[in-house]
Amino acid sequence: MNKSTFEDQKSDSLSHQLIKVGRLINERGLNSVRDVFNLPELKQSHLDLFPYIDFEGTSISEIAKRKGVSKQSVSKIVKEMTHMKILFLKIDPEDSRSKLVFFQTSGFYSIQKGFEKLVSIDHLISDHLGRKSYKSTLENISSLIEVFQTEQLK
Repeated sequence: MNKSTFEDQKSDSLSHQLIKVGRLINERGLNSVRDVFNLPELKQSHLDLFPYIDFEGTSISEIAKRKGVSKQSVSKIVKEMTHMKILFLKIDPEDSRSKLVFFQTSGFYSIQKGFEKLVSIDHLISDHLGRKSYKSTLENISSLIEVFQTEQLK
């Protein structure tokens, strides 16, 4: 297969295009969050932990289990995030050998600000596609998410 045939296949692949636009949106969002919070050292690996941390605190081992990675890798990332003042650790009242990971007081505020950046990207997409096409695309992608989440459970 030559390079132009491969490029044509990629351009004709909805899966590839969804991955590519997802990556571009993600990069834009990450750069925006770095700027808003003055955290140039913030990496995608830091943001990847957010969905696995409860506002009431979560142990490192539980985060690792939820994410499907080692406790060592979570510990390293949590340590970096505590230095950036995104997270803090507190001794688990139920197990003094364990520590719970919490968002800093501003954690919820920060997540809201990050979500505002996503909304601004949504506006850009809506302006480009038009409101009707935007809504239709959103419905179709939401439907695909349901399909893949259902498939994952099997």
